[in-house]
Amino acid sequence: MRYSNLYTRQCLPFLCLLTGFLFISCSEAVKTSPKNTYFAWADLLNSHIKSFEVKKPKVHKTVFLDGVKEVKVVSDIDWSKEWALFLEADLNKPAFEKSYDNLSEPDLIWYSLKLGESLPVKKFMVHLDDLNRPTRVEIEVSQKNFLFETNKNMHMTFSDGYVQTYYIEGSQKLRWGKPTHYKLLGVLLSK
Repeated sequence: MRYSNLYTRQCLPFLCLLTGFLFISCSEAVKTSPKNTYFAWADLLNSHIKSFEVKKPKVHKTVFLDGVKEVKVVSDIDWSKEWALFLEADLNKPAFEKSYDNLSEPDLIWYSLKLGESLPVKKFMVHLDDLNRPTRVEIEVSQKNFLFETNKNMHMTFSDGYVQTYYIEGSQKLRWGKPTHYKLLGVLLSK
């Protein structure tokens, strides 16, 4: 009996500690949003996307593909796909954390790719109104590798914090082919 009490006294703290670790490791992890090093572009776009999924705004779209123009008014848009290129330009990715110079000044947030870096987003600018809301966002993207070269200039305009227009102009050239040029202009229509 004496050995049993000694064993219990020595093992009980260890068992309590082990049980505590099991409860901690099995509990649901608390989700925290990552710290944004740069302008919270994806957060802003995703808030508009959620709103547009509910409101289904009409958009006057003009598309040019190698000089051929198409114009239409649409309201059934998958906004995550429509703005995929804009979302990809978000700079808040762990690999990008120290890759951009901050050239911001009052009423302008401006990030420029540092010399020696080879990321696709070359320039990211956000013009702000007096209430620190975006009025215009400008993004330059380019990539070049053995197979292709692509260039995109994108901008989005806002009024009172709401998206008014979005524009993408770009070209893509495969190494052994002719370049493809495209433009997309979307104008959100008021109901």
